[in-house]
Amino acid sequence: MPPKCATVIVTYFPDENILSHLGNLPKYCRDVYVVENTPAPHIVSFPDDKYLHVERQNQNQGLSKAFNKGIDLAASQGHRNIFVFDQDTRIPPSYFENMLQFKNVMDGRYTNCALCVPNFLDRNSGTLAKYPIISRYSVRHRTCDNLESESPEDALIAITSGTLIDYEMYRQIGPFRDDYFIDFIDNEYCLRVYRRGFRIAVNCDVTIDHAIGQRENRRFLSLSIKPNHHHPVRRYYIARNGVRTALEYFNLYPSYAVLIFARFVHEILSILLYERKVAKKLKFFSIGVRDGIAGRMGAFVDR
Repeated sequence: MPPKCATVIVTYFPDENILSHLGNLPKYCRDVYVVENTPAPHIVSFPDDKYLHVERQNQNQGLSKAFNKGIDLAASQGHRNIFVFDQDTRIPPSYFENMLQFKNVMDGRYTNCALCVPNFLDRNSGTLAKYPIISRYSVRHRTCDNLESESPEDALIAITSGTLIDYEMYRQIGPFRDDYFIDFIDNEYCLRVYRRGFRIAVNCDVTIDHAIGQRENRRFLSLSIKPNHHHPVRRYYIARNGVRTALEYFNLYPSYAVLIFARFVHEILSILLYERKVAKKLKFFSIGVRDGIAGRMGAFVDR
């Protein structure tokens, strides 16, 4: 019998491997809630399983809105422990049992642990997670090899996929921001977790397999460059939502703005040196910066 938990997965033109993975998930976590973002008229046929619940949007409403819908559906069926995943994330055996046991330990140690996250391997670059730890005036990166006990005032940034959410605390923190659509959803939410007085715990004994874009490792002079080869529209969301997050959390974590500036320099170098559609990506990136400063959010509209 699988443990009583819920899994929320957002799909967008899922292939056969993803559909097969979805069909197996109820064996390991009883209720699986799929929020299908593939636009009509394209119809995806999902595996037939009474524990696989499919909510069809008939349009791409964005990752954040889909996550929120799936979480609310799971909670309406009485679930408190809710996992969220991107569609291409792969998990090791006993993942759910290990994460739930880890959460029980954290709940016994803290009263405010809102999110439990695993370690992750980026399958494209072959690198393990480096978690940014944000204090008011500094940023440091930690892997699971040197992830130490951090001050409660310092914010740990983790990716969304693979996260175990405590729904009662999610209600207090609030949903993922619909107006972000995609990108920096995780950064904003993690910062909000700490702003609301909660914390995030990393289970370094569990590692998921995850892909960040089509990332690859390159060397330019003495610099390590990791181009993601994102679509120009994704470059827009990265720029806009990064700027917006930095501005909205500047009073609490001014150092985060420095992190975003460094990331933007890396993004621009990646585009210029190793990616295609350079002019279009830089154009969309600049529009994103402008809209982020102006607070123009929501789905991208080409202007």
